[in-house]
Amino acid sequence: MKLRDKQKAEVKSALLRAGEELFRTNGFTETTIEEITGTAGVARGTFYNYFQTKEDLALEIFYETEELTAKQVDVFFAATSGTDNQIQAIIASAVEWTLKRPELYLVTLLEKMKRGRTPEHSNGTLFRRMITEAFERGQIAGVVTRERPPQEFASDIEGLYIVHTVRWYHYGQQNDLLSTLLSAVNTYLSGALLKP
Repeated sequence: MKLRDKQKAEVKSALLRAGEELFRTNGFTETTIEEITGTAGVARGTFYNYFQTKEDLALEIFYETEELTAKQVDVFFAATSGTDNQIQAIIASAVEWTLKRPELYLVTLLEKMKRGRTPEHSNGTLFRRMITEAFERGQIAGVVTRERPPQEFASDIEGLYIVHTVRWYHYGQQNDLLSTLLSAVNTYLSGALLKP
């Protein structure tokens, strides 16, 4: 990697770290670009070399923090048996991420809804890709109905996640998000999984 490219990567990384920390401590709305660049140790104008808006930064944080390597995905599926167990583990991991960054989750959700599918993330979130793969593997194993494609099952699970997470956020994060989600998903899975 050339020195210039390395420096650019370091600046971008500093902006991402600063943004994530400030969003978590101050909230997304209250955090200014000046605070982000000041914390990152760069000039305000430098921000715009990497991101057009705070929302762009939030989306980049979202996609950067959720990535797994192909090897990690394979290890997960090898270590977690059963479609229902896989989906529950994926949801538990997503909830853990959301609980650490509730406002960031909501901001990125709204931005993703506004923007739709973007070329740089055309396959969707890691959450959706992992849920789709769990259903694909379940269909291959003969434990998930083939009446619908895995992508549709994944969309349904993602929809449940969104609805329950937004409701949880809206009502002041009062209930146990993981328990609520798992209850809804288990009800859904009872219709998708084939009985032995």
